[in-house]
Order: sequence, then structure tokens, then C-alpha cells
Amino acid sequence: MQSHPLARRGAVDEAASTLHRLRLGIAVIACAALTSGCALVSSALAPAPAAPLRCDDSLKTAFRPDAQTRVVAVRALRKGETLIAVDSAVPVTLAGDMCLVKLLVGPGATAEKDTTARSYSEGIGIEIWLPAPNTWNQRIRNYGGGGWVGGGHRIAGQIGSKLPAIVNANIGYAVGTTDAGQAWDQDGSFAFLSNGKLNFESLRDFSHRAMLEQALKTQALVKQYYGRAHRYAYFDGQSQGGRQGMRMAQAHPELYDGYMIAQPALSIPRMGITGLYAQVVMKTELGFTAADKPRAAAFAKKVEAVNARAVKSCDAAGLGFLLDPFACAYDPGTDAGALCTGVAGRGVTGSNADAGTCMSPTEALALAKIWYGATRDGSFDMRQSTQARGGQFLGPQQLWWPLTRGASISGQITGAGADHIAVALQDVSYAADASTSRGHPIRNSSTPVRNRWQELGYAGLADALDKYQALQPALDDLATDNADLRPLRNLGRKIIMHSGLAEDVIPPAGNVNYVERVAAGMGGHSEVQQFMRLYLIPGMAHSSQGRASTVSGNNNSVPLPQLPGNTNQTPTREQDQFFSALVDWVETGAPPEDITIRSRDGSVSYPVCVYPKKTTWDGKGSAKLAWSYRCQ
Repeated sequence: MQSHPLARRGAVDEAASTLHRLRLGIAVIACAALTSGCALVSSALAPAPAAPLRCDDSLKTAFRPDAQTRVVAVRALRKGETLIAVDSAVPVTLAGDMCLVKLLVGPGATAEKDTTARSYSEGIGIEIWLPAPNTWNQRIRNYGGGGWVGGGHRIAGQIGSKLPAIVNANIGYAVGTTDAGQAWDQDGSFAFLSNGKLNFESLRDFSHRAMLEQALKTQALVKQYYGRAHRYAYFDGQSQGGRQGMRMAQAHPELYDGYMIAQPALSIPRMGITGLYAQVVMKTELGFTAADKPRAAAFAKKVEAVNARAVKSCDAAGLGFLLDPFACAYDPGTDAGALCTGVAGRGVTGSNADAGTCMSPTEALALAKIWYGATRDGSFDMRQSTQARGGQFLGPQQLWWPLTRGASISGQITGAGADHIAVALQDVSYAADASTSRGHPIRNSSTPVRNRWQELGYAGLADALDKYQALQPALDDLATDNADLRPLRNLGRKIIMHSGLAEDVIPPAGNVNYVERVAAGMGGHSEVQQFMRLYLIPGMAHSSQGRASTVSGNNNSVPLPQLPGNTNQTPTREQDQFFSALVDWVETGAPPEDITIRSRDGSVSYPVCVYPKKTTWDGKGSAKLAWSYRCQ
């Protein structure tokens, strides 16, 4: 590890210098707002007034915050223009004039000399969206990226930002986004140099530095472009973007006043490795993997059928999804209707005559292991408690939590998420090829070999996790699970986090566990709720715009929070629910309590609660009406 320094000295020194200058500016602004004590701050520290910048090529020379940063493109956008984001074909119609500025912050991957390689990078791409001065609300709302991020942030004529970021700019926020140091959208190929070795430089940019530069450069450009500093700065991110926001909250809490953290990909070394566990179980117990497409598809069909039975058995409210999947202990091995006719289960004899949906005892055992979560030896505990399933603690051999009953796990069965396995083992041959990958397959010419992830058994997967954990210091820590939030608390910053309970990508119990660890180290939940509040949303799957995942097929009947996006391009406060609650908390001191959400068809509503309280049906009134629920 010593051969890979944790950071490039020049880049880190430059970022630290910029951060110091920004802090001085913030101190002067804060002092100006006070009624006394300002004499303690030298007026020499205050920057000289500067004329606002123009949205044209003059900005390329006028904005030069440091030697590593250059403006690569400036684009004046006019009211009524339509834009297409990288993640959606639905156009955004601009409500007013806007300026799009593209930056490139070096240095890049200096170890990569092949300019055609996907690991080649000149630095970190940043897009900054600036509403016209008369429509800017004097706030920054920087937005996070997803997956392996990437995108056209550094390329003139392209848009790298996701649709919610453009919508946020459209309603008056200055918004910065970043490609996290690599230009290939959602493609993990950058993680390996063309010689097959790990690209430590770009992985460190991805883990940490890109978000620091995003914050510093957005704030610096906003101040220079408008001729005045922002009043409030917020970070808004989902999935990998949620992890990005938490990295800032943990390492640089002073850079934002509030953090909107949705379904964050925390504990990536554990989550990224154990996401392959279904494949290890299938290989070990059933004798095939996702490489055998017909058998994997057939097993996925059976799993979805049994998952529907799990929901039905635990859905006391009759909603078609689970309010509290952590409380559901359904076991297919004890359900006669899940097992094929005549086979022996645990205390039952199978009665399902449909060969396409019934399970053998071996298949039922495999699903029980997948639902229990990854262990070092393939063991599982039939007596696992609600508290253990819900993130309170891991079992003796357990490595991480799984997706919940009621969530779709078909993707883990029909495809292999092996990118993090390859990074952990520092060997690209362990990555999935195009025939088995759940995303973009890693491209690297150092070897044609792929799919060695199929060699891993239970112990091999655990070994990969251990190696990934040990590798984190050299990667500037992708785990992003530091539970010491005292600096953030002491600064008065706020975090709202939410996670879907039907997540089909990131196990919600892992995020619950993070909040539990924060509470354990910082005085309990009541103390933590002074600066951070978590909401668990029943029926919600993985999406930056809200997406239901149910086994009933009627997703429009699942209550979801209203979020900026395709169908909500000019949201009011009430249509931007969680973020509006964060703004109120930051700007007026009003902490959020339970938040009532409604289904898209208007048929169901209920409150979502501040953890550890849960959305609880009273068992008496209509389960479709909010007043039949309590937070308890």
C-alpha cells in the first residue's frame, strides 16, 4: 500500500488553500450579519467588490480560482429552450434564462499515459448551472451523481448532469454537479489502468476529492458570477450521490448548511461485495450462476412468485407491500404453497403443482440464505429477530444485510454485480463480461479473461470483503461510514436521510445501522435528532425520483414522496417534500416531524416517521387513510 500515496500533494494543497480562502470569505460574511464583534475581523480580509461575470467566453479568463482549474465551455441558455439530461429522454423546458459553465479541475490520472484508455483523465469535470440573476434564489443546491457517475461534464456540447439537477436550477437554485473524475457515464472501467493495475488516483478523486472541488468551485463561481455570496448552500444526492453528500458531511461539514441524503450507498466495501452473494449461493447450492441464463431466469421467476407469498403472509394492512419488512420472517421452506407438490419441507409437504413457480427444498433453502444475508460459511439463522433484520446487529458469521422480503431481487439472480470484487482483488479478470454484468462491463485490454467471480465460494467472498476493507486507506475510504458527526453537530448543520424499505439495490438495514452507530456514539437518538433525522419509506425502491416496487403490479397505489423530476419539473414547496423540510430546519430552526406522503393515484396516504419510530397501522381504520396510522 505504501507505493500508492493517499493524495497527490499539489492537488490537495491547492484544494486546502482554496478552502482556507473560502472560509475567510464566509467568516467575513457572517461577521457582517452580526450586530457586534465585527471589529475583531480585519477589513483587509474582505475581498474587494468585483463586477458580476458575463455568460460568454470572457468568463473563461475571468474565472480562474486556482492554477489547476480551467473553464472549458460557457453556454448561455434562454427561457423556453429544452434540454435533455443524461438519465432521461423527457425534456426540461427552461423557465428562465440560465448560464451553463463547464470546468475541468486537474490533475488527472497521471499514471495513465494511454489517451485512448478509459482510465485516462485530465481531472474532475464539473457542470455549474446558474439561473439569471433576477431568478436566482441566493441558494446553492449541489446535486450528486449515481453509480460510477461519469458523464459529459467536461465536454462542450454535452450535458453530464442528471435531470433533477437541471430541474433544481430551473426553479432558482445555482447547481453544481461532477463526473467524480471520470468521463464515462456509469462505467467502472476507469478503476483499472490500461496495464491492469488499479487506478488509485482516479479512485481517490471518485471517493472524495471530486465532491470537495464541486463544493469549492461552485461556491467560488457563484460569488464571482452574481457579485455576492450565496445565503445558504445545500447538498442533494441519492444513491452514490447520497454517499457523496455524506462524505462532505463527515469530512467538510462547513461547506453546506444542509444535506439531503437519499438512499445513500454507504459502506460500499461491504455492500459492493455482498451484492454478489446471491450468485455465490446459487453456484454452491443449485449448481449454476447468471452465466446460465435459462436456469437463472427460471429461478428468478420462482423467487418472484415466492416473494409475492411472503408479502401476502406479512401484509396485515392489505396494501400489497410491506409497511415493515424487517418484521417479516416468512420462510419458503415452511410454506406448503411455495413448495412443489409432494416434496418435504420443514414441517410441511408441498402442495404447489405449478412447476414454473414452485420450489424444491434446495431452492427454498437457497432463497432463505439469500434473504438472511451474506455469511462467511453459508450459514443462516432461522431465528433471526426483527431487530437483527432491521440493522441493529449482524449475526456471528454475517457480513452485511440483504435486501428485504418484498423487494425485487431478480437483478441479483439474473446478473452479477462484480465490479467491486475486481477492485477488491485488484484483478480485472474477476469482473463480469457483457453476458453476465448487471451494468456496463469493465473494459480493459490488459487481459481478455473475465467472469472469475464465478470461482468464489462463501469463504472467497468473505476474503474479498476483507481485502476491500484493508484497501480503503489507499482509496481515500469509499466506505463513508464515519459515525463521528460531532463537527457537523457543533457547526449547527442538518441532515435529512431517507431510505426505501423495498430497495432493490442498497439494503436499507445498512443505513439504519449507520444511524444506530451515530446514536450509540453521540448520546442516543434524541440527541442525534437535533441534527440528523432518518425516514424509512415503505414500498419505495431505488430511484432519484421515487419508484415503487411491489409484487402486486399496481405501483401507482404506493405512497411516495414528491421529488423534482420528469413529472415534477417546477415543483412547489409542497411538491419537494423532504428538501422543503430540510430548508425549514436550516433556515427557520423548525425540525421535521412525520411527513405525510400519498400515492400517485391518490388512493393511499400515511405518515412516514422519524426513525426509530415506524409507520404503524392502527388495525382498525381504513389502511388507505392517513388518520389510521401512527408514528410509534
